[in-house]
Amino acid sequence: MKPFSTEYEKQLKKLILRALIAYAGAIGVVAVALAISVAHGSGWRPALAGVPLYVILFGGVTYQLIKEFRAMKQEERSRSVSSEGDQ
Repeated sequence: MKPFSTEYEKQLKKLILRALIAYAGAIGVVAVALAISVAHGSGWRPALAGVPLYVILFGGVTYQLIKEFRAMKQEERSRSVSSEGDQ
């Protein structure tokens, strides 16, 4: 099997950066909900009401990451097969 192309590595780095930003945003949503709850003097327990939203956010980010990663791998695989067929 051929090593990954530099284009694939660039796309992978972009994808990882996008995923990190998305996860940071999801963590930010949880942090803001927790900060508001604590600031109102309620403690952390009322922030637990948002757990379904937090799960959906993290699940959505993870789903998109896996979907894009698999598409990139498939594209790289098809590109390497077509380049081997041309030779």
